[in-house]
Amino acid sequence: MIRSPWWVGVLHPVNLFVLGAAVVAGLIAAWWLFPVGLLIWGLMVFNVARDPALRLSHEMQSRAPIAQRFQRSFERLERSQVRLFNALNATPLRTRQQLQPVMDEIKALVDVAHHLCERMTALENYRLVSQSQNWQAELQQMQYALEHTQDAQVRQQYAESYRALQERQARLQAICNQLDRLEAHLVNLASEMDMIMAEVLRLQALKPDDAAQFIVPLQAAIRQRLEETENFGREVALEP
Repeated sequence: MIRSPWWVGVLHPVNLFVLGAAVVAGLIAAWWLFPVGLLIWGLMVFNVARDPALRLSHEMQSRAPIAQRFQRSFERLERSQVRLFNALNATPLRTRQQLQPVMDEIKALVDVAHHLCERMTALENYRLVSQSQNWQAELQQMQYALEHTQDAQVRQQYAESYRALQERQARLQAICNQLDRLEAHLVNLASEMDMIMAEVLRLQALKPDDAAQFIVPLQAAIRQRLEETENFGREVALEP
């Protein structure tokens, strides 16, 4: 079971101890100690639940599973996101604030990529099942039946089945093309994320004033990849 950050905050041992102490103090010492302790406990829960690292970890664990075909490339995207998060936490406050928009763009890109993989997972499962069938043998069998059947009605039925099978085969090929394009797109995204990570590490070494001039172009480059991924998803949705 994946616990939300709020549940982690509620069940944190220190927070539970404070809650228990508030109850005991309210019963034994003075009643007004309980609401004060409850307020302190609530603030502590809020502080734990709002922890960025905890929220990022929960978000990653809560993502729906995707096809194994896309998993490796998407995990590279996630690793880059985590590395960027850790790198930002190690930077001075001013530089971290300047680079936060980059982190926000990366998060949006990873979320859109996962949503696209999730959508295409059903098609990948369909491809795996469909390609296990011997389409060529079925087409040859129907072709033979068409050539050797004399009855007109039977020939018509075979002809309709033959056309339907050809349409299914064409549809399967179109799906395979879509999946190949997505796989290539993810590999490209993962490679570009590695380069973005290297650029962020370079900016960390600069003074905040010197790094500022490079942040906006970097953010624009990530946003462009985000738009390309969103456009790819729209194109796939419109394809027959």
